[in-house]
Amino acid sequence: MMTVSPGANEILRRICAAYADRPFAVEKAEQLRPEALCRAELQLAILELRRAGLLELRQKIWGEQLYQIPPQQLAAVQQECFSCKPESLNSGRVEVTWPAEAGLAAQLFRTLVFMRQEGLPLTGKGAVHKKHSGRLAAQLPVKDKHLRGLFPSTPADETVPLTVTVLLDLMLALELAERGDNAYRLKTEKMNAWLGLAEAQMTEMLYGVILSRYAASEPAQQHFRYLLSSGAFTPGSWYVLRDLMDLMLQSDLTAGKDTEALQPGCIAWLQCMAGFGWCELGTAADSGECCFRWTLYKPVLPAGQQNQDTGNFCAEPGYSAGGAGGGFIVQPDFEVLVPPEVPYRLRWGLAGCAELLAGDDRLWSFRLSREKLEEAAERGRPPEAVIGWLAAHAAGGLPDQVRQSLAQWSRSIGRTSWKEAILLACRGEGDAADIAAHPRLGDCLTRIGPLHFIVQHGRADQVRRELAAAGLAPPRLIGSAGGDALAPAGLPEDAGLAQQEAYVLPAPEETTGLLGGTAMLRTVPVPAAEPEDGLLPGEEGVPQMWLREWREYHITTAQKVMEQAHRWGIKVRLSLEGEICDFIPEQLHGRPWSVSGWLMPAGTGQYEAAELVPGDWKEMKLLIPEKRRNSSSA
Repeated sequence: MMTVSPGANEILRRICAAYADRPFAVEKAEQLRPEALCRAELQLAILELRRAGLLELRQKIWGEQLYQIPPQQLAAVQQECFSCKPESLNSGRVEVTWPAEAGLAAQLFRTLVFMRQEGLPLTGKGAVHKKHSGRLAAQLPVKDKHLRGLFPSTPADETVPLTVTVLLDLMLALELAERGDNAYRLKTEKMNAWLGLAEAQMTEMLYGVILSRYAASEPAQQHFRYLLSSGAFTPGSWYVLRDLMDLMLQSDLTAGKDTEALQPGCIAWLQCMAGFGWCELGTAADSGECCFRWTLYKPVLPAGQQNQDTGNFCAEPGYSAGGAGGGFIVQPDFEVLVPPEVPYRLRWGLAGCAELLAGDDRLWSFRLSREKLEEAAERGRPPEAVIGWLAAHAAGGLPDQVRQSLAQWSRSIGRTSWKEAILLACRGEGDAADIAAHPRLGDCLTRIGPLHFIVQHGRADQVRRELAAAGLAPPRLIGSAGGDALAPAGLPEDAGLAQQEAYVLPAPEETTGLLGGTAMLRTVPVPAAEPEDGLLPGEEGVPQMWLREWREYHITTAQKVMEQAHRWGIKVRLSLEGEICDFIPEQLHGRPWSVSGWLMPAGTGQYEAAELVPGDWKEMKLLIPEKRRNSSSA
């Protein structure tokens, strides 16, 4: 974080406590002004925060302006401004009530496999077919109960399960899939780049997308989610939920809510984290308190959202953070075991020729079968290529029994095949007879019935020209425009991995989806002019001695000086009963004239409410706020 002045830091702390990273109207910033800061100092502090990248000014289409702490800065601002040192549950048994399911990266992989094998066709109303969505939901460990608290507005009787909607929304946000005319389809290039990531990288990106895409509308819930992400919470250790909410209450991060009102939203988020495999919920046996703990696969905030003391991903021994990894293990009983270090690209290739049995823990398993070998052949993967690929990537090679069975199965695959041909159909037998007698079409057409001809491969354009000349031109489009076919299953080759482009997370404003996401507001650039420009409107018409000289004025002039300070929103330095004080005029009163505001004895840092009348002070001078600059980074 950039180093900012104490006044700007206090403004930032108050904004963070009140709004987290939620946008708020510019006019509401005045409500957060500390008593010791005048209005002009508030504006300078806000400009200072904008220059430091800790606050942004955004604008809606119709012109309304909003301030917002950038979401990528919230975690760092939280940790800078608020102390969160939770104590883990050192003793006592905890009964797990919401166990951690499979990791979200693995569940997303299973969804991609389902889309490649079975597709996600759309109904006439644009929804995913109930049969397909139901079958996909049955394969996913995360259930609607994990997500219902996070999406309460989604109808419970929706034909598409909420789990499928959320997974599909994430795939659209990550640009791994897109909506076609008749079905959702995979975006092959983007998906291949995604599969090149390590699981830790996938988890980090998924967590960042979830935090921003499904952001809580209530600042208190946003605070809870980001505090939960900090390195203060050690994976594997149990924490009492009420203790964390009490810490938030003590730090004024609950937006005026008590812990009872805060708890349902916190539990809903933790249940979602359990469904995605990152967290567990339980009940303390001795007290009955709700507890939670991160699993060893706790996600970290994406780069740029972490403060220096945020913990990094802690991998299990043997976990591969790169794409090279190792090979899978083929058992004599045709089961294929996939250790954690096997890259997702190899798992994707394996899923194209073997059945995914379990991807719910760190050791995945597949099963080879004749049916899967046939399916691979139907998608353009010859059995010989599949067997060679398996042998090349299996640690220790293929067992003899497996190799012999695969070879035996392959001999009966591909002996017959389907071929596509262009069929020319005539409306009447007279036209068919004229075409059959055409002198230049004899070697282009094969007659197979009274009204039908097969067009020889590569001769369609010639046939069309001759028929057009004879007044029998067929349509230019052959057959239908085609639907959204299932994706072919290719084998990932080692030679091509080096040329594969790295996955780049799409910008939020460039993505579409089914859930979450908010309208992107235009960011107003920070002005390049000096901070004082425009701060004191009409300064040229104000006597300069009011700004420069420390002196006593006539009562009527003293009133005018004070009124000018109120108009500009600046402080006045006064001599009050022989003591030098600074005064912030907040409200003027008439008949008799008086001014109320905040009185601060110079150099004490203390302030008190006061109401002054002319004659209460002697010497006075207008105080121009100091300008601030960010010159260094912490």
